[in-house]
Amino acid sequence: MILTREVELLKKILCSCVVILSVVGFIIYGFIRAPKVIHVNRQIEVTAYKVEDSSFSKKVTISLSGVFDEKSDSYLGKITLNGKEFTNCSLNPKVALMNCTEAEDEHPPRDLLGMVYASNDFKKWSLRVDSSYNSGKTENGLYTILNQGSTTSDNIILSLPARDRDSSLKVYDQLTK
Repeated sequence: MILTREVELLKKILCSCVVILSVVGFIIYGFIRAPKVIHVNRQIEVTAYKVEDSSFSKKVTISLSGVFDEKSDSYLGKITLNGKEFTNCSLNPKVALMNCTEAEDEHPPRDLLGMVYASNDFKKWSLRVDSSYNSGKTENGLYTILNQGSTTSDNIILSLPARDRDSSLKVYDQLTK
């Protein structure tokens, strides 16, 4: 009878240890699987260039306010370009899409505003904006803003880092291959 009490006590201790280790395992798993986000609140100055029109050069101020999700390698939040605000934005280099809604139009669907590319270490970025990216609208609002004062309608490229048109297009070419 003494032996069975000790066995029962050992069973209870073993069950308690299993329960405690299971709870600790679930907590650790939760921390590992939880989204890892970096809050972004940044303003960047870049120059926009056109692929075909070598005379086109336009300074652009980009403001980002949102989060970068390290698990999906994508940015979610608000983007302001030269004062024009776009909300509900998603920049995802894995699928090469930049989707946003204009600040005045908060309802889905989001408009495809451009193609976004990034290097694996995210030190190089490039955004291609084309006048034909739209979902039922007559024009791409971002393209209209960037193309002001120009009569040509070819792709507009914004790249980081880039000192001039040649380096901007070189970064774009490297990232799209």
